[in-house]
Amino acid sequence: MTEEDFENELEARGPSKSQRKRDMQMLRDLGESLLSLPVDHLKQISEPAIIAAVQECKKITKGNARKRQIQFIGKLLAKTEITEIQAMVDRFDASSRSHVTQFHKLEQWRERLIAGDNAVLDEIFVQFPGLDRQHLRQLTRKVIIEKEKSIDPPVQYRKLFQYLKSLELE
Repeated sequence: MTEEDFENELEARGPSKSQRKRDMQMLRDLGESLLSLPVDHLKQISEPAIIAAVQECKKITKGNARKRQIQFIGKLLAKTEITEIQAMVDRFDASSRSHVTQFHKLEQWRERLIAGDNAVLDEIFVQFPGLDRQHLRQLTRKVIIEKEKSIDPPVQYRKLFQYLKSLELE
C-alpha cells in the first residue's frame, strides 16, 4: 500500500472520532454562547428551532437538565450552517476581534463627528440610509457644547456613542 493509497483511505473514512467530538464540543460552546445574547439578537437566527431551544435553555436552572439542553442546541446547530450564527456571536462577544474592530470604528466615527468632519456623515448615511439625520446632528451639537463647557461626566458624549451603537444593532 502506497502512502497515497493510505491517505485516500483515511479521507474516505471521514473525520476521526476525536475530531467529531471536538466539532460537537465547538458546537456546544457556540450554543452556550447564544445563551448570553439578548432575545432581540437571537431573532436574527434563521432557524426557529434553535431560537426556541435557546429560550427554553435560559429558563432551565438545574445542572444536568441545562447540560442536556445545551447538548440539544449543539445537535440543532450541527444540522444548520453556522457561519452566520458564529459571526453574530462574535459581533456581540466583547472578547472577539470583530467586536473590538466594530467598537473602534464607532469611536472613530464619534471623534470625527465631534471634530466637524462632514465626510463621516456621508459614510454613516451611506451605511445606514434610514438614519435620523437630524437626531444625529443634534447629538453631535450637544456633545460639542458639552465639551466646550467642560461638563463632567460627559453624558451627551456617551449618548452619541450609544446612538451609533444602536445603529449597528439594527
